[in-house]
Amino acid sequence: MKRKQRFFKLSAIVGCILLGAGILLCGAGFVAMGCDLDAFIYPRVEMSAQAEEGQVSTETPGPGDDWAQAEFAPQENISAIEVQASLGRVTVCGDPDLAAPTVRYSPKGYQLEIQENTLVISSLDQSGNGWKWYQLLHLHEPSKEYDLTVSVPEKLLDSVYVESGMGAVHVSDLEAANVTVQGDMGDVTLDNVAASESLTVTQSMGRVTVENCQGGDLTLENDMGDTELSSGSFTEGEITASAGSVGVAGSTFTTLTVENDMGDVNLSATQVSEAVSCAVNMGSIGLDQLASPAITLDADSGNVTGTIAGRQEDYQITVETDLGDSNLQDQLGEGSHLLQVTTNMGNISLDFAE
Repeated sequence: MKRKQRFFKLSAIVGCILLGAGILLCGAGFVAMGCDLDAFIYPRVEMSAQAEEGQVSTETPGPGDDWAQAEFAPQENISAIEVQASLGRVTVCGDPDLAAPTVRYSPKGYQLEIQENTLVISSLDQSGNGWKWYQLLHLHEPSKEYDLTVSVPEKLLDSVYVESGMGAVHVSDLEAANVTVQGDMGDVTLDNVAASESLTVTQSMGRVTVENCQGGDLTLENDMGDTELSSGSFTEGEITASAGSVGVAGSTFTTLTVENDMGDVNLSATQVSEAVSCAVNMGSIGLDQLASPAITLDADSGNVTGTIAGRQEDYQITVETDLGDSNLQDQLGEGSHLLQVTTNMGNISLDFAE
């Protein structure tokens, strides 16, 4: 019995010695690499084919800098921008003084190439070259080597596509036929963007803000986070949220559909020329001067309150509520407009304002 205890004690002592030696060796190696966790992940950086052939004018980083600026010639005829970023803030903005795109980036984080008149900017770590796993543990303050700024002429582009894994996205002051932003973790902001055909934002976790934008079809999808749209003008609008509030203010549509699983929906000073539909599972619907000839409001567990622009006698009204009070009753008359309000557990309090 004593031999067995002696063996366990000896094993514990040897294990502690080996563990201490391993910690000392790791610490020595970390110090030798400049106390920088990035040394564990940075791949060997190679220039893209365009840069090697002289098609891209690149300002290389100086001592102490970790960024470069690439300037493209107008004869490249770049008509589309595609950004695939795994980490860091992405900014795409229009500049009236530019004749061709410029990119401010870090060679440690991104590579640039032109594919069929499309400027493709992708993270080097997307091909298995290393991911900053330690940032999820908040053990290291992230540096800005993955921040990216793309400046484009204000002329109409064919498309702008931005895909971001972890970081904020800001798109502003540009025109394109199609604008698409796919975010994973981080806020997405679009300001003064004109998308003649479609504007699409798909977000997993973070706030979505769309201001002063216009175009054809609008699609906003947010799994977790608030969604705000203001001063917009689109033909068809479709806003879908899973968890978070949805707000639409001072905007115009031909048709508008809003769906929210968990969170309130507020429609303020919004004009819809054909039909608007709003459905909420767990949350309330708030209206402020909503104007449309066909309105459908459905709150499964929540209230429907606010004001509708127009006269009550112009509407044929259908009201259904299981548990709750309503200041409106069914109204079938000669009105050409339609209003349908449904609640399962909640009150209805709607007024009309001419």
